[in-house]
Amino acid sequence: MTPRPKGGLGRGLSALIPHADDSSPQVETNEIEIARIHPRPDQPRTRFDPKALEELVESVRAQGVLVPLIVTPRDGQFMLVAGERRLRAARAAELVTVPCRVIADLSDRDILEISLVENLQREDLNAVELAKGYRRLIDEMRYTQQQVAERVGKDRATVANTLRLLALPEPVLRMLVDEELTQGHARALLSLNGEGAQVSLARAISDKGLSVREVERRIRSRKSGKKLSVRDENKRRNELAAKQVSGELQEIIELPVTVTHRGKGGQITIKYTSLDDLDRLIAMLQRGRSSR
Repeated sequence: MTPRPKGGLGRGLSALIPHADDSSPQVETNEIEIARIHPRPDQPRTRFDPKALEELVESVRAQGVLVPLIVTPRDGQFMLVAGERRLRAARAAELVTVPCRVIADLSDRDILEISLVENLQREDLNAVELAKGYRRLIDEMRYTQQQVAERVGKDRATVANTLRLLALPEPVLRMLVDEELTQGHARALLSLNGEGAQVSLARAISDKGLSVREVERRIRSRKSGKKLSVRDENKRRNELAAKQVSGELQEIIELPVTVTHRGKGGQITIKYTSLDDLDRLIAMLQRGRSSR
């Protein structure tokens, strides 16, 4: 593959792959048998959302693969460079061939770089997948943080903050991947010293549904050597109770419910989107009253 200049990284994946209308003999588009296409062993993406993949399978069954895969020749077969979700969906849809852009003379480094950038430009990656992808571009491709940002279309501060997540212990990262924590929780945990303390507080977040603000408050208290005040502890307990009651009411009336507790009283807010919802709610309340 023709060497790329070090500058001009802002065009993302298009800067790495020759255009389909190039007159260069390096690029051609063909229908290729799926059996001859093989993913790379170190393919950057390891997790695929089953529901999203099934939706793609149905789309492929109905319309075929609309966006060609990118492959490069290898020993009479083809190595997949970009498009593993499409390849998996095509196999599940039992297609025999798929459209492919065949690019000759790609080195292993070229393939890894294109795979990483293509993967990082997806919108459904979690923060840990993004951070690990950024780290590979830096460690294996010798990118700077600024070059990573330009290549994937982010600002440098966003890339830097995402990379910081990798300083968290592995159990916390798994909880972040499994959506037991938000990025806000994870960033707050970074300010807490000690892996054991980080894991312990992360588990408390998952078990008790702590808000980011509550986590930050606990960390500040821990750093200052103070326990939560009785008032703060009561406030936290009331917030958790209100959240639980909101969920229980929502299951009963099948409408969004918010319970807000203040002092000795509070407020229940029920949101409805149509008069039918309102009529159903009124009828439900009247039935409850008449059964007393």
